[in-house]
Amino acid sequence: MTPENTSKQPAEHRPNLTGFAFLTLAVTLILLYAGGFTTTIGAGMVFPDWPLSNGSLNPPGWTTDEAMLAEHSHRLLGALVGLLTLTLAVWIHLREDRKWLRRLGWFAFGLVVFQGLLGGFRVLLVSLDLAKIHGVMAQLYLCTLTALVVGLSRWWRDLPQAVPEAAERAWARMRTLGLVLCAGVFVQLVVGAIMRHRGAGMAIPYFPHARSDGGWLPAAWSWAVQIHFLHRVLAVVILALLIAWMVALFRSPGVTRAMKKLAVAALALVCIQIALGAEIIWSSRAPFQTTLHVLNGAVFFAVVWAGTFAAFRPVLEPRADSGASGRKAQPEPRSAAAPELSGARVS
Repeated sequence: MTPENTSKQPAEHRPNLTGFAFLTLAVTLILLYAGGFTTTIGAGMVFPDWPLSNGSLNPPGWTTDEAMLAEHSHRLLGALVGLLTLTLAVWIHLREDRKWLRRLGWFAFGLVVFQGLLGGFRVLLVSLDLAKIHGVMAQLYLCTLTALVVGLSRWWRDLPQAVPEAAERAWARMRTLGLVLCAGVFVQLVVGAIMRHRGAGMAIPYFPHARSDGGWLPAAWSWAVQIHFLHRVLAVVILALLIAWMVALFRSPGVTRAMKKLAVAALALVCIQIALGAEIIWSSRAPFQTTLHVLNGAVFFAVVWAGTFAAFRPVLEPRADSGASGRKAQPEPRSAAAPELSGARVS
C-alpha cells in the first residue's frame, strides 16, 4: 500500500465522522449477534425467498415466531448496515485527504454488498457451503470497518509516524506476531463456522477433558470429533500467540497507552471466550451462550486487529522527514564547487 499523508502535521480529527463510523461498527456487532442467533436456532431457511421474506418486507407473524423474528431481523439489520456503510464511504471520500482511508471505505462497501449477495444466494441455493463463507466474510468486513474506525479515531494521531532506528526490529517483530495472531484467529473462525454449520458443536460433550474418564484425547475420531478437537487445540495456540504478541508489544519502544489497552482487552476477551466455550458444553449448547461465544470471538478478532493495524501507522503515514525505514533523511552533501549563497550574491 502506498504511504499517504506524509505531512508532519497529523490528520485532522473529525469527531462527527468518527462517531458515525463507530455507530456503523456498533450496529454491525448487533447484526453479527442476530446472524449468530439465527444459525444457532437453525432459522436460516425459515424464508425460502430473498430479498423479500415470504414475498414481503413485513411478513405476517414474523414478530411472534422466534425463527421468523431471528431471520427477518437479520435481513433488516443487514440492509441497515449496508446503508450505513455506503454513507460512511461517501462521507470519507468527501472529507478525508488520506487516499488509503478513502479506498478502504469503498472496499468496506464492496464487502458488505458481496456479503449481502452471499446471504441471498445461500437461501436461494439452499447451500451450507455458502452459509459458512457468509459467516467468515462477516469477520473480514468487521476487520475492515475496525481499520476505518481506528484510522479516524483521535488516538490514531498519537501513534508514531516514524520509529527510531534502534526500535525498528522490535516494531517489525510486533507487527509480524500481530499478523500471525490475526491469521490464527481467522483460521479458528473458519473452523468454528464449519463446526457450527455441520452440527459438530457437541461432538465432544465434555470440558475441559475430551472423555468421561478424564482423558485429554477423544476415545473415537469421527469427522465431527476431529473438527471439534481441532477447534479446542487452536484455542490453545491462539492463547500462546496472544501472549507472545503482548510481550513484543509491551517491549517495543514508543508504543502508546491505547495500544497497550487494546492488548489487555484482547487478553480479557480470550479468557471470556474460553469460559463461554466451556459453558456451551456444560449447558448442552444453550442458544444465548452459543451466540455470545460467536459474538465475543468476533470482538476479540476486531480488537487484536485494531492493535496490529495501529502498529502500521509509520508505514501508512510516514513523516515527511523520515525514510521508508523510519530514520530521518540525511541532507544531501553540498558540492565543493557550489557557490556560497549566504551573505553574498552570485553574479
